[in-house]
Amino acid sequence: MSADPHGQPFNLRFNRARRAERDLSEMLGLVKGVLADGVVTQAEAALLKQWVSGHPDAAEQWPVNILKERLERVFADGRVEKAEQRDLAELLASIVGGKAGIIAGEDAACELPVDRPPPKLNWTDSVFVFTGKFAFGPRSDCERAVIKLKAICERGVTKRTDYLIIGTFGSRDWVHTSFGRKIEQAVEYRDAGVSLAIVAEEHWVRALPRG
Repeated sequence: MSADPHGQPFNLRFNRARRAERDLSEMLGLVKGVLADGVVTQAEAALLKQWVSGHPDAAEQWPVNILKERLERVFADGRVEKAEQRDLAELLASIVGGKAGIIAGEDAACELPVDRPPPKLNWTDSVFVFTGKFAFGPRSDCERAVIKLKAICERGVTKRTDYLIIGTFGSRDWVHTSFGRKIEQAVEYRDAGVSLAIVAEEHWVRALPRG
């Protein structure tokens, strides 16, 4: 059996997972430093982008992968606008456990009624409804991403809805919010036999075509 330089069994998957975990801890420390004054400057955003680019194992993991995509979109025009700085600060605060918490994704709270296993997503002419706060960006960005794929976006859950996408960040007490009422309506339709899927943001992001 092959061994690493220390004579230990060479398990690429295990080593990669450990590196990603270590890198994630490092990134959280960096994010807390960036947020120390409550704002994200263009230089700080550039530092985060550089860090993510230099840590490919972590960049494949949630939520670093979504931070990577957000930074790429922010820097697409070569600068970080004030509104983008505010959005980044909110995203980073959520990642490190600010007012919002991660409620969807691989470690989704068990009470969220997402479809398990998650469905294959179809785009053309499918009706999407987004609810909650999204790591991907403002809801308008999420809607544009699927409209480009010839999907349809609506604000409320109806029997026409094909997919309700639940944002990663939100109150754990979601059931008492307007966010929660959309989910409850979707569950009622789904339980009544309507062809409607409830999907966590992470699965939706992974399904989006790249490029």
